[in-house]
Amino acid sequence: MLKVNDIFESISGEAGGFPQGTWATFIRLQGCNLRCEWCDTPQAQSKNGSCGKMRIPRILQMTGNGHVLITGGEPLIQEKTVKLIKELLKHGNPVQVETNGSISIPSIPCFNQPSLHWVIDRKCPSSGMHEKMIPLDDFSRQIRQIRRDGGFVYLKWVVANNEDTNFAIREMQELANNDTTPPFIISPIDANGRAIPHIVEKIREENPALQENIIFSVQLHKIFKLP
Repeated sequence: MLKVNDIFESISGEAGGFPQGTWATFIRLQGCNLRCEWCDTPQAQSKNGSCGKMRIPRILQMTGNGHVLITGGEPLIQEKTVKLIKELLKHGNPVQVETNGSISIPSIPCFNQPSLHWVIDRKCPSSGMHEKMIPLDDFSRQIRQIRRDGGFVYLKWVVANNEDTNFAIREMQELANNDTTPPFIISPIDANGRAIPHIVEKIREENPALQENIIFSVQLHKIFKLP
């Protein structure tokens, strides 16, 4: 049984393993261990969701065999999330999991199966939760394990101001120095992306080489007024 907030269809609005605009079934799980200042899904924070508890076979019935995006809340606070991911892969679904960067990523071998993508947040100071993040050295080891398992990983920083942008650049530089350079994603908290030109200029000033690994993302689902 899993605590579910909602299951719905929409486009993949942000950068990640699924190209932006990909039609997907979203499984929004209930509960979160963080309380970000700018959280845009507070309805998924509490322990009990509007859909209550659902069994995995019932969830599989609702997904079909297309792209599935698991989000929250924080999906990894529920032990059965790993079983759900494995069953979706067996069922033929490409899966993307969005997780908040404070919980270790489980090892899920996924060779000879549909793709498994992890979009992992690194919370910036404006969230109030940046001190809850896994240390970067441990984080680098987890990224290497995901790759050994045949999965893909994307690191995302949601930025609200210059302090956040500087924080993200420092972390990207450290990860690059550790030879951990998956695609990096920067997403302004402003859904329409008006801040992106400033962020681009800042990165050019600080470390232009980082641009090779950065995806600049906006929230298409909000622009298009989709769930």
